[in-house]
Amino acid sequence: MKKIILFIASAVLIMSCGKVKEENEAFTEIAEDYALAESLWDDLGEQVEGSAENVEAKDSTWQSCAIITVDTVGNPFPFSVTVDFGEIGCVGRDGKTRTGQISYTMTGWYREEGSILTTTTSNYTVDGYKVTGTRTATNKGENAIGQLHFSVEVSGASITDLEGQTMSWESSRIRTWIEGEETGFFTSNGSGGFLGWDGITDDVYEITGSANGVSRSGNTFDIDITSALRVQLDCIWITEGVLSLKPEDYDARTLDYGDGTCDNKALLSTNRKDVEITLRG
Repeated sequence: MKKIILFIASAVLIMSCGKVKEENEAFTEIAEDYALAESLWDDLGEQVEGSAENVEAKDSTWQSCAIITVDTVGNPFPFSVTVDFGEIGCVGRDGKTRTGQISYTMTGWYREEGSILTTTTSNYTVDGYKVTGTRTATNKGENAIGQLHFSVEVSGASITDLEGQTMSWESSRIRTWIEGEETGFFTSNGSGGFLGWDGITDDVYEITGSANGVSRSGNTFDIDITSALRVQLDCIWITEGVLSLKPEDYDARTLDYGDGTCDNKALLSTNRKDVEITLRG
């Protein structure tokens, strides 16, 4: 009888450990996929916003190896812009290699309240990751403390990695410009020249909102940002912020991006301990 009880207890323990391992693996994959999606779609926004600033200045120095084409539909709005990175690969100032095209329509200047930028992609890749979908950013004007903020909707999005695995996601965001709004590429440096790239990379945004998607392995998940994410244009990683991550059939866990350090680490809480994960991208 004792042997039977011991056997049953061992079987239950093995099953429990297997379930915990399966759950932790699901959370880790979803956290990695979400972080990659957030990074790539933030990067897409930066390419659009950077080129939009240069369109206003009638210059294409934002991306030296990309071709920016403007097709004026209205007088002057709306108009469409295509940023073509080519087929071979265009290495940007951030060291990333991009191919394919970004196309977007502007209903007004980027900093003008009420203006809408609707972006789509065509064979667009970043360091081999294929990015598809639609991004719509609406300028909501200044918030209560005078910061420009934008509503950003991503729909029908997917990311295919270097192994051919695909994840999908959609998101609804508020993107608030908290630093660097006063400077741009053509801002004077005080010595007879321009700030150039420094006038772009000093930009910092806070991101709030929610998202949902399906991971590479088919796990459905929901995301809610519980502490605003910090996105700095001089860092390819999210540097601060906390979100709640809930896969289907599991309780919610948290993902913490840290204290502002620019690195590819984040802390994922599991049902037993915190695990440091390495972000993809």
